Amino acid sequence: MKRTYSFIASLFIITSLAKAQDFMPPVIPWSGESEKLIVDDSHPWVTQFELSDGMESPTFEESMAWFQKLADASPLIEMTDPAKSEQGRIIHLLILSADGTFTAPELKESEKPLIFIESGIHPGEIDGKDAGMMLLRDIAFGEKRELLDMANILYIPILSPDGHERRSEYSRVNQRGPKEMGWRSDSRNLNLNRDFAKLETSGVRLVAKIMEDYDPDLFIDVHVTDGADYQYDVTYGYVANAGYSPEVSKWLTEYYQPEVDQGLSDQGHIPGPLLFAANGRDFSRGNVAFAFSPRFSHTYGDIRHMASILVENHSLKPFKQRVLGTYVLLEESIRTLGRNFEALQKAVESDRNQPKESIVVKYAFNDAATDSLTLLGIKSEIVKSEITGAEYVSWLGEPMTQKIPYIQMNKPVASVPVPKAYWISAEWKEIIEKIDQHGIEYEVLEEPKDIKLEYSKLTEFTMNSSPYEGRMRVQSFEQEKEYRTPTLPAGSIRIPTSQDLGELVVILMEPESVDSFFQWGYFNSILTQTEYIEAYVMEPMIADMLEKDGELKAEFEEKMASDEQFANSPRAIYRWFYAKTPYFDENWKVVPVGREWF
Repeated sequence: MKRTYSFIASLFIITSLAKAQDFMPPVIPWSGESEKLIVDDSHPWVTQFELSDGMESPTFEESMAWFQKLADASPLIEMTDPAKSEQGRIIHLLILSADGTFTAPELKESEKPLIFIESGIHPGEIDGKDAGMMLLRDIAFGEKRELLDMANILYIPILSPDGHERRSEYSRVNQRGPKEMGWRSDSRNLNLNRDFAKLETSGVRLVAKIMEDYDPDLFIDVHVTDGADYQYDVTYGYVANAGYSPEVSKWLTEYYQPEVDQGLSDQGHIPGPLLFAANGRDFSRGNVAFAFSPRFSHTYGDIRHMASILVENHSLKPFKQRVLGTYVLLEESIRTLGRNFEALQKAVESDRNQPKESIVVKYAFNDAATDSLTLLGIKSEIVKSEITGAEYVSWLGEPMTQKIPYIQMNKPVASVPVPKAYWISAEWKEIIEKIDQHGIEYEVLEEPKDIKLEYSKLTEFTMNSSPYEGRMRVQSFEQEKEYRTPTLPAGSIRIPTSQDLGELVVILMEPESVDSFFQWGYFNSILTQTEYIEAYVMEPMIADMLEKDGELKAEFEEKMASDEQFANSPRAIYRWFYAKTPYFDENWKVVPVGREWF
């Protein structure tokens, strides 16, 4: 009886809970030319999005059945199943070509550019799927067939199908639709858009493989924002500076952004830059332009010298408006790529061949705002809560224009010289597998070899107090570098840096890099000391060492006199002497990535 009452009470709470939509800021009325993209309910390829007046998005099974039916009916589309999710759902890739060329080698060598569109990496932010259904429909059976004269297309409607199917009306509390939304993370609670360095999810491993096998010219990852209110409905960004492909960034600035912005504006949308309030709530202190690391999709594309766009539609705009804006952005992206392909090819070639004497592995914010931004904002006020006593921002739904500071995170704070190659010993099979999954070139040692290499040895380190993305990351460390001549077993690999992905190699290998395998915790086992020595052995051994080595005795006496904490710790004294014996573990705290300089 008690359990029944508890269930009924819980059900009452759930059913009586008002929807988040009821508490959102006022929505600004919108109407645009892009509404003409919506077909009549009687159209044979009408989508659920259109039938529901822009309120609903179909389930995974409904979506894939629709795409399969479209592909079966059109010779322009091939639907493939290159990967499965962690729960066994197929991650589908659709390929569009007017020439009947659907294989990776054919598309890689085609004279036409290739665009790769990815949706549903965060499945609650599913605008790209519903926009893609409409766009593919219009290419196959509508008036957009000519887009395939400008480019071939790769399209993943749902990159994280498990998260897509964890859907309900109670998913994203600050987003206006669709009616049911998927979950941000996958079935193992991993965020796929933090996985591009470590490649632990099947979806992101597939993206890396597509990038390697097909070599797309333009990559677009479609998301929806969190956070503040403003007038823009479609915001997007790319690595404008603080990246690894300066000529590609220049192409995006000079060709892509002006043409795509114009196309969006012509259709009644308001394009804008990525927006992150400096104070975390409104823009009174300016906007922050982050330097994303390559764990993120568009920065990973940048380090591969691939023009890459991160789309962030505004969560407070209605689903209908966001999906139509996404359609326009994707169409204009195809057109822009087709018109300016030759210039992009030259930019990519230049970036792939740029010198690699040193690589920046970490950026920080500039000391002061170096620029300003004219913001098409929304009025707000700061309200003091009667519940918590804290202040919070309340958005008023009234458009306003203001000039705000533009704070850039593009000041290099850590860079490393680039060696001739890196070596990984054969026992680190997980690392070798990830190197392979990234498509990085390497050589395999066929027999044991002695080779002089430089290694990083930690002198101090601290670990994060809680896991991040399922891993215990290294929080901070100090290191010294030393040469060693290990005997590397057969199966060890040599990774040359003189390759197209040389910058990515450095980012993954160097401990200072925030997305290195070391900082992601793949080498945590080296931080554990596994051999020790007993006091009954150390006492006579120390006495013998002090008697026979006058310099060691003087060093010890100076240490005892200057370091009170050391002098009062028998354990520290034993460890100090133990470290000076040949019995001490010489591999403890040595990062197992060897640098070849000569």
